[in-house]
Amino acid sequence: MIAVDLHVHTYHSPDSDTPVSAIAQACATTGIDCVAITDHNCIEGALELQRAGAVRVIVGEEIRTTAGELLGLFLSELVPPGLEPLETIARVRAQGGLVCMPHPFSRWPVARPFSLGYRNGSTFVPDGRLQRMNGLLTQNVLQAVDMIEVMNARTPFSSNLTAARHLAELYSVPGTAGSDAHTAREIGRARTEMAEFSDAGSFLEAMREARATGVQSSFLVHFSSTWVKLRRKAC
Repeated sequence: MIAVDLHVHTYHSPDSDTPVSAIAQACATTGIDCVAITDHNCIEGALELQRAGAVRVIVGEEIRTTAGELLGLFLSELVPPGLEPLETIARVRAQGGLVCMPHPFSRWPVARPFSLGYRNGSTFVPDGRLQRMNGLLTQNVLQAVDMIEVMNARTPFSSNLTAARHLAELYSVPGTAGSDAHTAREIGRARTEMAEFSDAGSFLEAMREARATGVQSSFLVHFSSTWVKLRRKAC
């Protein structure tokens, strides 16, 4: 089994100033065998760390769509931001990549008990309130993604993580874990423990038996991201 952190940012993201060398060091310290670098609308950080060869890298991107953010993994080229969700998914798939929906409920607390929707024959129809929380939580998009992030260390509400796990179960897709690290000290706080893989296909197969685990980061980590963003705007 190997430990993979499937959601990490470098200084190529506008809200992170983490150099790729610090990421490699943090992976070694925290026992992360492989890391997905998922900078906002950019793959340069992933390619830079991959060229360095200090740690195994999945080239990824956190892609802004017209309805919210999606993670593309196993990319060979940039997927441009600002496209419709299904077009974004098609662009990822066209290069042999996989699509994960990150932090589906991160912005708003999900109250317990919660209803995610209802069964209509063999399909699950998401509750209309979900789309008001996240524009990506539609039946078409949910049926198209390969994975759903069920453990995001930066998600402040435990009820949201529970809801994300339930959503992944309802759509019968694997649940991933990622730290969503914007600083080196966050790396490894969430991880996916899984069997070895060699490419996107074997990765997805291994994900079906993987274990998503981790602990929530302090809410204070969000202040570091905000500070970096403000500092860069001031320059």
